[in-house]
Amino acid sequence: MKEQEVNQENEELEQQEQETQEEVTESETQESPEDAVARERDEYLAGWQRSQADMKNLQKRHEDEKKMFTTLGKETLLQDLIPVLDNFDAAFRNSEVWESVDENWRRGIEYIHTQFVTALENNGVVAYGAVGDAFDTMLHEPVESVGDGEQVTAVLQKGYKIGDRVIRPAKVNLG
Repeated sequence: MKEQEVNQENEELEQQEQETQEEVTESETQESPEDAVARERDEYLAGWQRSQADMKNLQKRHEDEKKMFTTLGKETLLQDLIPVLDNFDAAFRNSEVWESVDENWRRGIEYIHTQFVTALENNGVVAYGAVGDAFDTMLHEPVESVGDGEQVTAVLQKGYKIGDRVIRPAKVNLG
């Protein structure tokens, strides 16, 4: 019987020891209310900061898209207006016919052309292509090439660009 009592006491002691150890572990893992509030505050702060960063990125992306659509709109409009400029240039090149037109009417047309070109320049449009320019495949479309083909010898049609973006390459002869 003694042996049973000793075994029973040992079991009770082991059980008490185990319960004590569990209590210690629980008390170590439980955080104080202040720590819980601080942890929760930090989580909310981090979430708010992420939301702020997301909002700034969204605004920047929106502005970039807005600029891109504005530029695309300008390009589309320019592609429709450039042939009108070509027609003005063709009319001015035919000097015999141009000189035979009434002078007041001719001045009015030249004034309209100047206004048109100024409006395009104010919106960042630049005409390019001149005899003597070095040939650049990004800016020029060769129509005829004689010799080494490094220099522009004739401009058949002006090129136009907005900033660095080519709207229409200049059609040129090379020599």
